[in-house]
Amino acid sequence: MMDKYVINMYEEGKRVRAILGVPEEILTDEIISSSIFEDQATNYINKNISEYLELIDESNTGLLDIAAMYYISYLLCTGMDARLPKQMENLSTKTVLNSINWDEKALEMLAKADEALDDFLEDYTDDNGYNSFAELSDEMEYPETNI
Repeated sequence: MMDKYVINMYEEGKRVRAILGVPEEILTDEIISSSIFEDQATNYINKNISEYLELIDESNTGLLDIAAMYYISYLLCTGMDARLPKQMENLSTKTVLNSINWDEKALEMLAKADEALDDFLEDYTDDNGYNSFAELSDEMEYPETNI
């Protein structure tokens, strides 16, 4: 049973940079692991899983960690244009980073965070017998059989 979700990510900086395709010179570990981003990601996840907290096993939070990583990526994307330096030594990196539509990328990251949360809740609720699928009775499936 969990009281609330707490981010537990190993090498989150490396993973977020890999997702966004941004080098460490532009997006440092200190920026990524900032309490501002982690707190917002934690709040986002806890808000979405609040009704399931008493059912969740603390050792089964891998998908929640993935959702947190994508949510942090989402938050970082919204300000990425301002983070990119105007002058870069590596012109191919500069070209690639400047060609990315960071607003679209942010929406993609938010969708992936939502998907990871949905997968977690679907898997978890299915494992504990609380799935959201309605069971159909014979009367519901075959309403004409009661003639």
